[in-house]
Amino acid sequence: MNTAIEGALTVPGTVGPGHILGRYELLIPVAAGGMAMVWAARLKGTRGFQKIVAVKTMLPRLSEDNQFEQMFLDEASLASQIRHPHIVEILDLGEQDGVLFLVMEWIDGVPLNQIMKAGKSLGGVPLPIAVRIVMQACAGLHAAHELKDGKGQLVGLVHRDVSPQNLLVTYDGVTKVVDFGVAKATAVGGGATGAGQIKGKVGYMAPEQIEGESIDRRVDIFAMGIVLYALTTGKHPFRRESDAATMYNICSPQAALAPRKFIPDYPEALENVLMKALAKNPAERYSTANDMLKELDHALPASERANTDQDVAEFVRKLVGERLEERRNTLADALVRADQSAIQRIPDVPMNPSSISVTAAEPSALTRPASPQFYRRRRMYYAFGGLVLVAAAGAGLALLSPTPPPEPVPLAQPAPPPPAPTPEAPPEPAAQNDTAPTPPPTATTEAPTVVRDPTPPPPQPRPQRPPRQNQAQTQTPPQTQPAPVPKKKPWEQDPGF
Repeated sequence: MNTAIEGALTVPGTVGPGHILGRYELLIPVAAGGMAMVWAARLKGTRGFQKIVAVKTMLPRLSEDNQFEQMFLDEASLASQIRHPHIVEILDLGEQDGVLFLVMEWIDGVPLNQIMKAGKSLGGVPLPIAVRIVMQACAGLHAAHELKDGKGQLVGLVHRDVSPQNLLVTYDGVTKVVDFGVAKATAVGGGATGAGQIKGKVGYMAPEQIEGESIDRRVDIFAMGIVLYALTTGKHPFRRESDAATMYNICSPQAALAPRKFIPDYPEALENVLMKALAKNPAERYSTANDMLKELDHALPASERANTDQDVAEFVRKLVGERLEERRNTLADALVRADQSAIQRIPDVPMNPSSISVTAAEPSALTRPASPQFYRRRRMYYAFGGLVLVAAAGAGLALLSPTPPPEPVPLAQPAPPPPAPTPEAPPEPAAQNDTAPTPPPTATTEAPTVVRDPTPPPPQPRPQRPPRQNQAQTQTPPQTQPAPVPKKKPWEQDPGF
């Protein structure tokens, strides 16, 4: 971690790794500038979805400055409207706990200034690679300059901070323009610069920008000429021992030193493009970045051009490929720590025995996850239980069936007795009581007469019902004899059974 990042993290109130801003979890710091820091962050979604993005946060010491806050908001509103493969896309803008943050696409690459520094050990960046990088940067700048509003009118967007620090080269060989933090929409008066203020890096400003005159897209073309000069020669065309001396050199009428004066084999066509872009008079420069791009496309012989992104990618990986692996490992470790801290943030909920018992006893909780086999077995149990109940009911009715017959038999038998002689009826009961044991052998012949035993009760069956129960107790032996008597035919015909 560089000293700029360490210093930014020590400011009170600043955010740090593990902080969550909206939907984004900060992982590791990537870069720190004069007004903001850039973080690698994670966007988490449902079902395990996650995406790495870059989050730019305003430094706490500038959060109270309305001017810097407006610049931050202007960057979001302007840059988010640009759609081009050579412009870093703005995804979201948010604010949480007083922290403004800007969400951008994650670029797996390195700034151009780091490539230039690392390339010195190899004699500098090869011309074909340098020209292709600048060509793609010109394509991105032209898309920004051509931004239009909802009515189709140009907004006059100017980046005002084109420099190697704001040109990212991916490990796939693609160049992207970043950081529209000091961009200005000249057509709508946005990003106005106050008296005595300078926005941008001193070493990459155009003369009219330093002098506070009106500016347009040609200030970005001048800055792109400085980038191309430093990238192809290894020297800055205007830098001096101090910022004041550098600005004086830029604003002086003296032109920059032509590269062919100290690099004899420098391509003449490339030098012509370079010197036109660095013209002190804006009218002598290219009017658009696309015009500069077209000239660069023919500045080198066809055999010396880098025709594909793969050519740039191979050089970048060879030069700073170890940084790619280092950053990927650092990011992977940060993701592991973030997952562990997320698990630790889950609160420990105490176990409530009552709630557990209620949940276990809840029928829906038990039946909901059951399988179809469970329901088939349950239906079988219900059918079997139904059969058992039916069988038990039948058995109960069978057991109860013998007792009711004696009651209706005496009630149904009174009709036959009237034909029998009534005078002999009184003496016979006493004789029958004495001779009660003898009838069993002749039960078949005297069965009709035995029915006459209940004849005394018929005249008063309902009033003498209690005594009849006593007779049933004393005449229990005779009661057993009618059971085998074939007088059950009416009972068998009873429709109730």
